[in-house]
Amino acid sequence: MAGKNDKNNTPDRDRLVQKRLELLKEEYAKLHEQKIATDRDLANLDKQLKELRKKAEEEYGTSDVEQLQALLEKRRQENERMVDGYQKHGDGIKEQLLEIEKGEVKEN
Repeated sequence: MAGKNDKNNTPDRDRLVQKRLELLKEEYAKLHEQKIATDRDLANLDKQLKELRKKAEEEYGTSDVEQLQALLEKRRQENERMVDGYQKHGDGIKEQLLEIEKGEVKEN
């Protein structure tokens, strides 16, 4: 009897194996497409990185991230000093205008 049941189950088993194989093929195809897209994206990003490094070298003399960060910090400090200077200059002008309005003009 066991042999007869095995024969009856064989087509079902084959269909299940075939269905699993089809699903695996579909999954493989999707994964292959993802790999192709990932490889393309990686190539594009690598190209962009090379272009940005070249641009950084041309504009700032380096493409080293730490050196660029140090340069950025230096320029930020310079900008802060300049803004402070403009603020003091503007405050001085305001003060002089107030003195003129009050009639307290100081001779330099």
